Amino acid sequence: MPKYYPVNLNLENKKCLVVGGGVVAERKVKRLLECHAKVLVVSPKVTLTLRYLIKNRKILYRQSHINLRDINKAFVVISATGDRRINHLVSLYCRKHGILVNVVDSPDECNFVLPSILRRGNLCLAVSTDGISPALAKQIRLKLEKEIGTEYAKFLKIMSVYRAKVTARVCDLKKRKKIFQKLINSFALAQIRRGKLSLAKKTLISILKKEHIL
Repeated sequence: MPKYYPVNLNLENKKCLVVGGGVVAERKVKRLLECHAKVLVVSPKVTLTLRYLIKNRKILYRQSHINLRDINKAFVVISATGDRRINHLVSLYCRKHGILVNVVDSPDECNFVLPSILRRGNLCLAVSTDGISPALAKQIRLKLEKEIGTEYAKFLKIMSVYRAKVTARVCDLKKRKKIFQKLINSFALAQIRRGKLSLAKKTLISILKKEHIL
């Protein structure tokens, strides 16, 4: 098995093709929409959920079998047809032409694999076994879900504002790093976890005032 290089792709407004219209394809479409991708589904038939997305113009749809014209226009291709022959042909064409392709349940035919994802706002934790055992990756992700709560999303939302202020006021990179460490090592996260959002903000503001940022 290859060793994959972990990377986060910016798919906003990128054309992404999903080949297939079943429940697996549906899950892939939802993930792509979360990243604000422009999604085209090509399949003779689709699930009720995908029909709803099509009706509400959330995704594009062509009711047919795949053709090469669709693949050429795509930035990312996910093949989830359940038909090994079609998946194989899609994979061959994409890899030959340098197009990112993922074939569901067939890591050998992919040039990238999809990890098991845990999201808490802007926090994204990805667990991967390089395609060897998606079930194990999912099990680990479920364990993390119990430990990593929504407080991280709230904390990062606040930090996005204060990070901009620190970056604007402090040019020295080492000093910036020390300030950021003070912020994340403060009691703010624990305070948010206890439902004390206002107190958490005061804690962070106090640190920034001592550093002459505010």
